[in-house]
Amino acid sequence: MRFRRLVNVPLAVTSLLALAGLITALTLASRADHQLVVAKSNSFDSVIALSRARAVAYDLNADESRYLTDPARAAAYEQSYLDKTQAFARVDGVTLATYNDKLAALADKHRADHGQVGFGGYLGDELRNITFPGEQDAAERVLAAFQQYQRDDRKIRELNAQGKLKEAVTFDTGLTPGQSNADFGALSAALDDDQAINQRAFERAVATTDDDLGAITAGLGAAALVVALALTALGVRPRLREFA
Repeated sequence: MRFRRLVNVPLAVTSLLALAGLITALTLASRADHQLVVAKSNSFDSVIALSRARAVAYDLNADESRYLTDPARAAAYEQSYLDKTQAFARVDGVTLATYNDKLAALADKHRADHGQVGFGGYLGDELRNITFPGEQDAAERVLAAFQQYQRDDRKIRELNAQGKLKEAVTFDTGLTPGQSNADFGALSAALDDDQAINQRAFERAVATTDDDLGAITAGLGAAALVVALALTALGVRPRLREFA
């Protein structure tokens, strides 16, 4: 027995629907994987590093003040300050006296080639994970502000060592640009700006994934499945009746 029907239209449409569904599923899976990388590796890792850098910065700023107000424990607060400075931007083999010069040399190399990040810590982690528009400039402002704040700190310690405690406290607490608290405020603002860029990118990645895999997508998939099943029944039933 020969059948002259070459195309079963309902089953052909069902096949096309299945192919379209497969392509759509693969596309959505690929997009979701990309957005996961953006959300986790590119943005959230930087958000965490910058959040920790900000917390450490406030801690070391407090240690700086304690160094002046508690002379009996000044050496301990100075060591704590250095430890937290290293957590923020680690430079191997330094003391507080040599830190600024060695960081400056590494920062100059980095500014000549942004791919070169010779220091570690939370700031080093961020500078190795630059991804989004404006993030490089924001991170560079953090580096510059941190270097200025460190220079201010050495001036405070120098004044204190000279017996000029009042001048050291005035400089430490001063809010005029060029004084320590003002420069710390600039560092804090730079950290906030950099973190905001990464936070917005994280939120966009999550929102994009939610849109791709949300209720509309699920509804369209369910509708396509219902249509495919209906067309399959429509295409197969007449053929089965031929053999009844």
